[in-house]
Amino acid sequence: MSATTPLAPQRAARIASQLIEIIHLQKLIPGDKLPPERQLADLLEVSRPSLREALHILQAQGLVQIKHGQGTFVQEPLVAQELRASMMSKTHGLNELFDAREVLEVPASKWAAEKATKEDIRLLRATLNQIDVVTAAEPIDYIQLQSLDAKFHLTIVGIAGNRFINQTLNVLQDVMKMSMETTLRLPGRSDISRSEHSAIFIAIENGNGELASKLTFQHISGARATALADAKKKDKN
Repeated sequence: MSATTPLAPQRAARIASQLIEIIHLQKLIPGDKLPPERQLADLLEVSRPSLREALHILQAQGLVQIKHGQGTFVQEPLVAQELRASMMSKTHGLNELFDAREVLEVPASKWAAEKATKEDIRLLRATLNQIDVVTAAEPIDYIQLQSLDAKFHLTIVGIAGNRFINQTLNVLQDVMKMSMETTLRLPGRSDISRSEHSAIFIAIENGNGELASKLTFQHISGARATALADAKKKDKN
């Protein structure tokens, strides 16, 4: 047996890690197709057999799906699939939905402030400007407002660059849609949300991670309190 044989699994794992980096850099989401094998092999400067071995590792981890004759596609990670199945199989209380947002978004805001590029800041500012336009219209298009609100938060999570959180982005978006629907339509809530978004944005722009995470926690806590109060009011009626 060659002395270098034991290194093969490590080499395949390294290539698999590089493939994950490509998925992140190209902002591929579940359902998107990876570049052809030949292109990936040339990009990573590896043989196609080595590339295939790495792809099979990712498939075993539930990160990609290899469809013979079609190509390799990004797949929602198993942990995200399990979270989604949990959401669909039972009704989660408002507190659980907001708990999920706190766990994922509060640390993400801190990391985003530490990593945000000029382009990231530009995208966040553009989203806030779009929110201003929508909230100034009469009547307010709450479906569009909800989508932009979620986009603002999800952009921050994306900037944070945490792999686990990025892998659960689609599930997080579903959680946010369910929680935001209960608050944005309430009187005055959209104005409060805009003001709090602006403060979070400024903290991120200034690279103040501690303040960004604190403001995000306060923002989610305020939305939680408003949603719970509204739910209690509806129960009485």
